[in-house]
Amino acid sequence: MTAPTLRPRPSAPFRRESVPGVLMVSAHFPPTIGGTERQARALAAGLAVAGHRVTVLTLARPGAPIRELRDGIAVERALTGRGRGIVYAMTYGMSLLRHLRRLRPGHAVLHAYHLYLEAMAAAYVSLRSGLPAIAKVACGGLDGDFARLKRTRLTPSLPLLRRLSRVVAISTETEAELLAHGFTADRIVRIPNGVDPVRFAPAPDPEGARRQVGFDAETVLFLGRLDAQKGLDVALDAWVQVTARRPTAHLILAGDGPARTGLEEKVRGLGLADRVSFLGVRPDPERLLQASQIFILPSRSEGMSNALLEAMATGLACVASRIGGNCDLLEDGRTGLLTPPGDVETLADSLCALLEDGSLRNRLGTAARAAAIERYGMDHVVREYMELYATLTGDTP
Repeated sequence: MTAPTLRPRPSAPFRRESVPGVLMVSAHFPPTIGGTERQARALAAGLAVAGHRVTVLTLARPGAPIRELRDGIAVERALTGRGRGIVYAMTYGMSLLRHLRRLRPGHAVLHAYHLYLEAMAAAYVSLRSGLPAIAKVACGGLDGDFARLKRTRLTPSLPLLRRLSRVVAISTETEAELLAHGFTADRIVRIPNGVDPVRFAPAPDPEGARRQVGFDAETVLFLGRLDAQKGLDVALDAWVQVTARRPTAHLILAGDGPARTGLEEKVRGLGLADRVSFLGVRPDPERLLQASQIFILPSRSEGMSNALLEAMATGLACVASRIGGNCDLLEDGRTGLLTPPGDVETLADSLCALLEDGSLRNRLGTAARAAAIERYGMDHVVREYMELYATLTGDTP
């Protein structure tokens, strides 16, 4: 597919002589890599460029420095927790409180990732100090933040969490869950995840991109954590039907996770060993996306998938399950195809339709990139957070 003429607008965040310092808290942060971590780093870097003092408080990690300054972000890997279950929650929670208090001076906003222990600590410190605190809901549905609170028997913390200055909902689903759990509409802010449409862009030479990474001409890509949440068992069942109709099609699973061994066994059992490849974790997702024709995300639950955003920005035709943030990102039939979660037949039919119709792929991919640039460019997301911080600190631009 050739690159569309649409180009991302240059970043234009507002700048002030004095902007609030932001103290972020996230259980994990790069070099640990995941969707939340990538969003946290991208936002922190964007804020630093715009002039904010940004400090990220995260778990200590073997081999990583306790303190470092990178890309204008001060990273403090000081958090610890011991044991499991309630013991871990208590020790980790005490560590959070201790270090938030220590780092609080010089910052005007607390920003927690996940509506979980980090958000509880931020809410408590906020109530004691008067410092505004926000938390971002990372995921909805069966594997979401509220499901985790229930699973770990921490729903009694909801009254404390409702005292947060603002809670960021990344999707329609997460906003509905917040309202259903008693969060008032005036404390909920809709800010989506963001994507870099310059890094993730269509290849100028698609054939050359495929040759460079060794992909077949009919390649369908999954990019992300190999976890039961992602519904890849459904994708493999659908792939049996796809290869019966398109015997040269190849499914690439890039990433790693707890479901990998089971998925590899399933591939062998289905006789798909020559039509499915596991690449493991790769440092060049943009190259893999540029070398593919179709992106697949058959998840059982999602917040707002970074990989799906990146595929859209790359101009790929995308097939995703009709759940969570996928429904916010894709308009079925216009910017991608949505299928019922767990529906093998519909997933297979959708993939075959895209493999067989190049004009459909091009139309959906072009519209997907336009939507990614218009609504989800990281520069827009950074500006929305800057405006939120400024509102909370009384420094409205």
